[in-house]
Amino acid sequence: MPYLSDLMTIKPEWIDYNGHLNMAYYGVFFDVGGDPFTEEMGMGQSYLAETGCTTYAAEFKTRYLQEVHADAKLRVSLRLVDVGPKSFHYIQELIHEDGWVAATGEGITLHVDQSGPKVAPFPEAVKAKLDAALAEHQKEPVPDWVGKPMGLRK
Repeated sequence: MPYLSDLMTIKPEWIDYNGHLNMAYYGVFFDVGGDPFTEEMGMGQSYLAETGCTTYAAEFKTRYLQEVHADAKLRVSLRLVDVGPKSFHYIQELIHEDGWVAATGEGITLHVDQSGPKVAPFPEAVKAKLDAALAEHQKEPVPDWVGKPMGLRK
């Protein structure tokens, strides 16, 4: 089962002149909604203070599927697709409180030693948590859109 955030509400100032959530704020939802997962894996804010290490986004792609309007309540899912010694590949969904998916995201996150800064291996305890989460997340098939390049609809 993938990680699922608590419900979050759109702020009125995030609605654009088209009457729906501005594209920039989809990223805010994905980022903030995924933070508790990173905490759960042992790489939250205190991790940086204690170890000098943190995570950086290396790549992120968003697919906008359905408009979201003011006052909507949304959840974010996060599911690991792969875990390496220094990074992890994950997918997310922005899910309306009624159950439909408004957007998907796919990203690569790096483990970074801030003293360089440089990409560095995960500590054993963190890697073990990521591997355990990956094993759980792999119980469901990976959606067909994962890893696909962008293309025009014809």
